[in-house]
Amino acid sequence: MSVPSGAEVEHADWPTLQGMCRSLGLNPKGRSGVVRMRVLEHVRRRGRPQSWRAGRDHMAALLTRLGFPDLAEDLWETAIRLDAPGPWVGLGQAQVAGGFLNEAAKSFDRAIQMGDTSALLNRAEALGAGGDYDLAIAACESYLASHPTDLRALAMKADFLVRSGFKEEAARILLAAADSHPEFPFLHAGAGTVFLRAGRPEVALEAFGPTPHMEASAIEGALNHGAAFLLLGRTREAIDIFQKALEKAPERGEALNNLGVAYLQMDEPKLAASNLARAAKHLDTARIRANLEKVPKAPPRPRAKKPAARKKPDP
Repeated sequence: MSVPSGAEVEHADWPTLQGMCRSLGLNPKGRSGVVRMRVLEHVRRRGRPQSWRAGRDHMAALLTRLGFPDLAEDLWETAIRLDAPGPWVGLGQAQVAGGFLNEAAKSFDRAIQMGDTSALLNRAEALGAGGDYDLAIAACESYLASHPTDLRALAMKADFLVRSGFKEEAARILLAAADSHPEFPFLHAGAGTVFLRAGRPEVALEAFGPTPHMEASAIEGALNHGAAFLLLGRTREAIDIFQKALEKAPERGEALNNLGVAYLQMDEPKLAASNLARAAKHLDTARIRANLEKVPKAPPRPRAKKPAARKKPDP
């Protein structure tokens, strides 16, 4: 039987009220007023939604985010169960936030042993935070063995490879990720940028692909694309990209600097100087000041000779 409404209980006759009690598993004996109150209390209790209360895992995770890892660690330890890897992951994250990286790695290991393979990436983050990039890369590879196209794992592995000096290998991983995830075009720009930093501008151009659309979110990649053209001596193409980028972001100091350098290569000192001077106003760095100093100074204009003063005739 469904739970009756309060109005139905209030207006029920005695036999109906007793039937309600029996259907709801309540005691039908007693005075009618007492029985009616018994049923009404049950209806109120059943009709009132239970209020949500944060569990220990919710509170511990919140404490970690708020910057209280020591309190979060204590709370996670009280939430640990033998059959749940989640609290071990939470404990490890609190330990990472508190700087206890070795302990965090052990906590993530416990979660991994309990079947949570995603904890491998948490372990990789803890190892990377401690500067142990080789083991961090190995943890990413262990996860990728069963999740070969996972974007987070691929990006983490590429990041650790860049930090350990293997930029070209990292760029190839990002390129593979771009092929697996065509819905994220920024991955091609990321791969091209890392190839550029690895000193491979010709490979970077292949990774960048066609000239990008100048959207606000893509300007950084576009500037690196132009830098690759500049390094390969394709200055006109570089200038075209920098000018289009400046149409979208006219105060972008990096774009102004690159455009100034491109004009310097084209032996256009006036255009180089004006763009580099604008760049210095928006982004005053040692590199931009050094580029300004490379602009050849215009030779001074010759002064007009004053006419010789006439000698006064002798009286």
